[in-house]
Amino acid sequence: MQFLRSGISKSLLAIIIILIVVIAGVAVWMYTMQPKGPRKLIVLARSGTYANGLKIAAEEYKKKTGIEVVVQELSYSGLHDKLVTEMLEKTGAYDVVMLDDPWLAEFASQDFLVNMDELLKKKGLSVDPDFIPSTVEVCKYKGTLYALPYVGNVQLFVLRKDLFSKYGLSTPKTWDDVLKAAKIIYESEKGKIYGYVIRGKKGNPVVTNFLPIFWGYGGRIVDEAGNPVVYSDAGVKALKVFIELKKYAPPGTENYGSAEIKAALYNGKTAMSIVWPAWVPALEDPEKSKVAGKVEVITPPGAQPMIGAWLLAIPVTSKNKDAALDFILFVLSKDMQKKLILEAGVPPTRASIYMDKDVIAKYPWYPTQLDALKHARARPRLPQWSKIEDILANYIHQALTGTLSPEEALKKAQDEIAAVLKG
Repeated sequence: MQFLRSGISKSLLAIIIILIVVIAGVAVWMYTMQPKGPRKLIVLARSGTYANGLKIAAEEYKKKTGIEVVVQELSYSGLHDKLVTEMLEKTGAYDVVMLDDPWLAEFASQDFLVNMDELLKKKGLSVDPDFIPSTVEVCKYKGTLYALPYVGNVQLFVLRKDLFSKYGLSTPKTWDDVLKAAKIIYESEKGKIYGYVIRGKKGNPVVTNFLPIFWGYGGRIVDEAGNPVVYSDAGVKALKVFIELKKYAPPGTENYGSAEIKAALYNGKTAMSIVWPAWVPALEDPEKSKVAGKVEVITPPGAQPMIGAWLLAIPVTSKNKDAALDFILFVLSKDMQKKLILEAGVPPTRASIYMDKDVIAKYPWYPTQLDALKHARARPRLPQWSKIEDILANYIHQALTGTLSPEEALKKAQDEIAAVLKG
């Protein structure tokens, strides 16, 4: 009996050992078969249309790779503040971040963003020449690529072609032409339709609304040596025209933001305005606009449209840089850019999409938008741009409201900008 029990014990022991070895082998095999890389990526984005586009791309990316992409969205100022916080605290919470193009210098200069040139080179990749050059240039700081262009945003100009025809007006080529047409329409319509509408809300809105006029008269923010030159004959002339246009704009336009501009256009209460591409589709939608079929979209007068591209970058703190790049390239592929413009209204950064027949059928002004992008001008690539923008906003708004003369406003702005640049 002792021999029997001993034999049984040895057999069981052998079986147990075999099972352990088999189970361990299976476990190792299963581990090695697990997909390499992260199970989840976190993207920090601007709320609204652009974040919605990323969510659509995220769903498609998960189908392709199994990787979940979570899009966290914030307001314009909230996004900038969160990026600053992450840059300082280095939590590694985000794998991809969205940037307004003038922010690039601020964050690249502080070594917060991955060198995209180096990352692409390691993968044997380069920037596809299909990307519109101006959208790629704003992804660079001191010649080095730190992001890739996601949204082909550029300022456009809309006018009521029915009113221009009614009063025998030609398409404006300069801001003097705009001022003349605004006066004629306002006075002829006896105030029932305003000649122009200004996006005058203090902050980013008033600066971006003023800059095409400022540039159109030859104004510059800094010279080749990096010295501020906003206080100039050209700058003063531009600000005087900006203030003059207010005479033919709706009351309270000095506090108008995007919502008020769109309402004034869609309700047929104004004849002209600088617009962003995302605002245009509703203008041609009879269910949303009283002027569908009555507007024309052109490049802003003075041929100085401002680019407002949104970029995708990778923080140096991301633990998933390779996967983050893969997701960005997926978002920016031709197929996905076409899907995002047709389904979410995200303006593309690839030239070929602007000439796609399906896209033009839905957005007939897209060849004009492509032309504007090709000739677009960027805001200065300065790390201090956010502070400079705040200074400009403060003094342009004071001039617009009559608190300061154009000369006083630009002189004070120049002095404060000089102090910021000296640091």
